[in-house]
Amino acid sequence: MTRVVVIGECMVELRRRPDGAYDRAFAGDAYNTAVQLKRRAPDVQVQFASVTGDDSLSADMRRAWRAEGIDDSLSPSVPGLLPGLYAIDTDATGERRFSYWRGQSAARRWLAELDAQRLAGADLLFLTGVSLAILPPAERPPALALIDRLGARAFAFDPNIRPALWESEAAMRATVEGAMVGASILLPSADDLDHMWGAGTPAEHLRRCRSLGAREVALTRGAEGCLVAGDGGDAVRLDARTTPVVDTSGPGDAFDGAYLAARLTGASTVDAARAGLALAARVVSLAGALPREPA
Repeated sequence: MTRVVVIGECMVELRRRPDGAYDRAFAGDAYNTAVQLKRRAPDVQVQFASVTGDDSLSADMRRAWRAEGIDDSLSPSVPGLLPGLYAIDTDATGERRFSYWRGQSAARRWLAELDAQRLAGADLLFLTGVSLAILPPAERPPALALIDRLGARAFAFDPNIRPALWESEAAMRATVEGAMVGASILLPSADDLDHMWGAGTPAEHLRRCRSLGAREVALTRGAEGCLVAGDGGDAVRLDARTTPVVDTSGPGDAFDGAYLAARLTGASTVDAARAGLALAARVVSLAGALPREPA
């Protein structure tokens, strides 16, 4: 069986309803990708590598993972730790406003708590810039060294840059570019690369990504679609799907999950990017980062 290891954070999500009450769910960029991948490639083993506490919210979180078919055996439960939490409000255009409580998030301990031997040898390893940003700064270089040692057949990386998580632009660039150098599959957004390298054309950003050694790059461009290139071939531009926007939570994670699921099940890079764009469009037309299709 194909084995995928996703390293990252899952948080408690509180979403405000029109009546002012909050609905509870569980989400996080790497976790969202794991779920979307599993939903579209059910025969693939997807293991989520994180850290949780031993409290009731953490127990509910782990039950939610298992309900999605996500293997939680790589994620230790550490007594006394707690999950991170965020509240989300959505305006009339679908744009989001977040409030975070993640300073004590158990997932920030992933490098210290995970069993490296059990992570090794995956067919695909997936990581995001958020997974690195939440670590204490001194742990980021050892984390990059660990990723290199794990020996996955493919390493996919989404920079997913959130400036507020980094103590400085220099720390962000050094860490994210360090991960990009080791990746065989890069899944950046144009905004990510503008943060990294300054404003540039999609073609310029794509060339720079490929110069770092990636075999394939899918550069998402929001409403302008995607630029994808793989296996030394020419870049292909794909248009985004047009859809009414209800909630802008999670389209990048959805793209990553659908893209990787398609690649793992034999699709070309172009067809995988089409699958990613289709799912991203569907996700923003529904409420929540991990919406289910309406009954």
